[in-house]
Amino acid sequence: MKKSISISVITISYNSGNTIEITMQSILNQDYQHIEYIIVDGGSTDNTLELIKRYEQKFVEKGLKFKYISEPDKGISDAFNKGAKMATGDLVGIINSDDWLEPGALQLVAKNDDPVYSLYCGDLKLWKKGRLIATRKSRPYLLWLGMYVMHPTVFVKRAIYDDFQFDLNHKIAMDYDFLTRVTRSGKFKVKYLPTVLAHMEMGGASSDLAQMRKEEMMVIKRNASMPLYLLVKLLKKTERLLLSNH
Repeated sequence: MKKSISISVITISYNSGNTIEITMQSILNQDYQHIEYIIVDGGSTDNTLELIKRYEQKFVEKGLKFKYISEPDKGISDAFNKGAKMATGDLVGIINSDDWLEPGALQLVAKNDDPVYSLYCGDLKLWKKGRLIATRKSRPYLLWLGMYVMHPTVFVKRAIYDDFQFDLNHKIAMDYDFLTRVTRSGKFKVKYLPTVLAHMEMGGASSDLAQMRKEEMMVIKRNASMPLYLLVKLLKKTERLLLSNH
């Protein structure tokens, strides 16, 4: 009989009192028992900590592991790295404090766990003020072109964090940089699960498209050959020109 794997889910927060409850509830509602939930709070001054402590009791009552810290950090990448160090699960996922997991997502990821693969990803639904905007499919084979893997749907083997961390120099595209370095190492295979695993509320750091594009190109330049970098730069410029004419 296949041994059940444990899954650590990390949420980072800062003054997220208006949004974090839906995130925590989506973890609590998962139909999977082998969960470790970790919240890395940046020293919130609103009611975020009050909500975290309230949900800690709910997780304990359900027999689920729950950890949290609240202290200043050096940004999103630093908070991600702190959470990864706290994780003890076989797989580790990250879901931000204004996003939420699809019901049954962790059960599905666990069911598809395979020793051949070290990263799993799926599809993401985008919402804005309660309205569904789009469903984005992860396309790991297009990572060389940009962030075509939906980070809230990504689960990686914990051992990957022994060799790779999030770069503190990135303010937005730290997830793209991390996934690019991991996949380009050639040591780890990605498995795409063709189903919705998470939901994202539009807004937040990733909504700064200009900065995100700038950081994406920095990542590509650092990790790709110069001809490939120039090709991607040309493709992206052409894409922006085409979109601006519509």
